[in-house]
Amino acid sequence: MDSPTILILSLPPKTFIGLDLLSFTSAPNFHGVSNVTPGLHFVYSGTDASLSIRHGRWVNITSQSQTQVLQWSAATESLDLLDPTCAPARSAINTISSQGLVDYSALQDATSDLSSHEASNSQAHRSATGDDDRGDERGESTDWRSMIFHVSPSLLTRILSPAWAVSSISSAPSDTETIPGLSHLEASDAFHQSPLNLLPVDLKQTWADEDIGRTRTDRARDRSWYLGHLIQSVTPPGSDRAVGAKQVIGELQFCFLMVLTLANYSCLEQWKRLLSVIFSCQSSLREAEAFFVEVLKVFRRQVAHIDDVEGGLFEMRDEGGSAWLRKTWGRFRATVDEVLTTNEQDKGQPDSSREEAALKKEVEQVQTLFEQKYGWASEKDILRRGMLELEDGERIEVSMLGADEDEETGEYAPVVVDT
Repeated sequence: MDSPTILILSLPPKTFIGLDLLSFTSAPNFHGVSNVTPGLHFVYSGTDASLSIRHGRWVNITSQSQTQVLQWSAATESLDLLDPTCAPARSAINTISSQGLVDYSALQDATSDLSSHEASNSQAHRSATGDDDRGDERGESTDWRSMIFHVSPSLLTRILSPAWAVSSISSAPSDTETIPGLSHLEASDAFHQSPLNLLPVDLKQTWADEDIGRTRTDRARDRSWYLGHLIQSVTPPGSDRAVGAKQVIGELQFCFLMVLTLANYSCLEQWKRLLSVIFSCQSSLREAEAFFVEVLKVFRRQVAHIDDVEGGLFEMRDEGGSAWLRKTWGRFRATVDEVLTTNEQDKGQPDSSREEAALKKEVEQVQTLFEQKYGWASEKDILRRGMLELEDGERIEVSMLGADEDEETGEYAPVVVDT
């Protein structure tokens, strides 16, 4: 075989199979995918498209003539990676013809065409019912390279061990108690079989053990120190912190893709934890603007694919279903505006920093995506507190849920404590 190929042996017909952002049901004569682009790819499978536990494996295509051979295991319902020098693998490479292979780019085109057709029907229905959100619903099956830009072999080895295997129920230690649908014993077994070595993010303590008083309070409100701590923890000794920063962004990408393809609960929780840390930073916005620009580029690409998950990661068009993300994003956007405005005032002239301009641009692009694709209103246009006049002329003050917390009033007002 002259082109990069992923062979899949012994796969039963009508098995759900996925490669990167592509998925389909296998035909009886399906033996793999040809003309796969060099780089990292994720292959996963399940006995049913929606009900079964999915098992996946990352593979690395390193040359234009490399063939990776996977074999279906009936016992574990997963794909095992074969040594290309073993007899079954050599036999498959020499005997399987191109007739049993599907071209990778053809799969992308077919998926994009199907998504475009479904999007057109959905758009026509919304227009007919007057519920047109003007969103672009086309599924982008060609986004894989940009969605794994920071995922590296070293990151996969750290999280998954050298086997690079993962399943729907793979879990980090912090999540084994709460995997939906599994008992504590089942979750514990799943953890020992395929653990995830994700960054240990503790949102309840975002300060150092020795911190006291004002320092502890500041680091609880502004998680910049904690983000730096996480970056340092995955920075190899003697290496630049940029290496650790790439690992953090790579883990953000990895977790989102494992939710997208496997519906992995632990990765969803880690994705939310990492975003909670990153979007709660303030002082580091000035110190590491390039990092936040890159995070926002990654986040914007992910937001565009949230609806690719069956049922959606969140009900993005419903205020209740997307409350966590709306709140987290709204606070970060307000923080960016505040920090950049302060910088302009300190300089005594309009912002001329290229990185600050890029950060502001990325924030606005994400906000525009939320507004156009999911119908979110800008937080700046929402009145959070005001007076309402009733029919009998009585006037009452009303406020949105969470207004006190955002404005630090009422029970959330600062309290002076004598020490």
